[in-house]
Amino acid sequence: MKKFYLKHLTTYKYSNNVTESNNKIHLYPYNDLNQQIVNHKITISGNPAISTYIDDYNNRVGSFNYLPPHNFLSILSEAEINKNRIVMPEDTMDIKSQWSFLYQLKHSIDYLPFLEIEFFSKINEAKKIVNTLKSENTSPYRLANNLCEFINKEFKYKKGVTNIYTKIQEVWISKAGVCQDFTNILIQLCRIASIPCRYVSGYVFATGRLRGASATHAWAEIYLPYYGWIGLDPTNNCIADIYHIKLCVGRNYNDCSPVKGVYKGNETQIMDVKVELDTKKIKSKPYYDDGENMKRKEKENFDVNSFQKNLQMIQQQQQ
Repeated sequence: MKKFYLKHLTTYKYSNNVTESNNKIHLYPYNDLNQQIVNHKITISGNPAISTYIDDYNNRVGSFNYLPPHNFLSILSEAEINKNRIVMPEDTMDIKSQWSFLYQLKHSIDYLPFLEIEFFSKINEAKKIVNTLKSENTSPYRLANNLCEFINKEFKYKKGVTNIYTKIQEVWISKAGVCQDFTNILIQLCRIASIPCRYVSGYVFATGRLRGASATHAWAEIYLPYYGWIGLDPTNNCIADIYHIKLCVGRNYNDCSPVKGVYKGNETQIMDVKVELDTKKIKSKPYYDDGENMKRKEKENFDVNSFQKNLQMIQQQQQ
């Protein structure tokens, strides 16, 4: 077992006062056999009341509405988490039986959202890749691992070339992006192969070899016959195990975005995100003032332009 300490801070600075900031947050880490939440708290500037509910994918979701005029908003999630290693699939069952089991899931409403294929212009190329990596002796687990390795080798990890709205076909053509893009590609390839696959939002602890630290991270989970869900991280070509902290799951990023909302006012905003994940307690910092980074950004022009819009979309992107 490993213990992790998490701090995830999202801050917004507005060009003038806004009101009625209404937000939905996916900032509640999963609590299950492999990941136990020792303690967790969310602190929001102005201290608005937070209401929570469990969504269709078993995520805890929070929502709040901050009414008074304000030109700054901070949302801080802090957690202490114990992680256990997962039990790896044995993958010894008859391969034909495994595939037959998965094909039957196409008739189950519980798995249909994770089997829906998104059409894109290069889908025939994607189908060819799946067929090339699959043989009669390839189990669903082995095929998914082959697809994960294919993405890791064929796609270049490069920040700043995509954002949260980048389409799958753009990533497929450019062969470059970050964890969110790699995950979206893996999801489509697995679904083409009739393997239920879902998007996972969370964090990864940097061990010197894992990409995706200092930001929210993304990977995929596939459903295996007689086993259940298991995570595959195409960015790092590995199983999502003890160093991966799961936050929420869904069909895609839209179901899992950590923070999204609206406000009343014809003002522009600057967004900043900081993530810290460590095995030691994280020292307290002055999270609730603007901070040097926000002060520096405040000097910049608040005019909405394509460059600034792209910066904010990349801030929300999972790395």
